[in-house]
Amino acid sequence: MGISQAIKRTATGVAAAGMLTAATLAVSTGPAAAAMGKGRVQLCSQGNYGSYLEFWGNGASTVLVPPGTCLKTNIPSGTQHIEVLGAFNSSGIAFYLGTFTASASDDPGWKVFTTGTTANAGAGAGWYATRN
Repeated sequence: MGISQAIKRTATGVAAAGMLTAATLAVSTGPAAAAMGKGRVQLCSQGNYGSYLEFWGNGASTVLVPPGTCLKTNIPSGTQHIEVLGAFNSSGIAFYLGTFTASASDDPGWKVFTTGTTANAGAGAGWYATRN
C-alpha cells in the first residue's frame, strides 16, 4: 500500500507539472501570436498626414485615421484589393499611395503603415503592408 500511494503521488505531481508547463507555454506565446486574425486589417498613420483604406469589390472604406494613431477593422466580404490613400492636412484632398491584394478570408490579416510627409505634392509619403 505504501508503494501504491507513492506512485499515485508521483503521478499526480507529474500531471500537475505538465499542466503548469502547458499554462506557461500558453501565456508566453500570447504576445508573439498577436496576429490581426482572419479577415482583419490595421491601419497606422505614422506620417505627418491622415490616411484611410478603400476596399475594392464592395465600395467600403475606413474613416480617416489621424497622424500618430491606428485603426483596426474587418476586411469587408467581397474585397479583392485594398487601396491605401493619404489626405493632405491643409485641404483634405486625397492622394494615392498604393494597392495590394487582400480579402476577408486572408489569415492572418494585414497591418498597413503610412509613413513620411506630404512634402512635394505627396511624393514624400510612403506606405507598406505586412501579413500579420
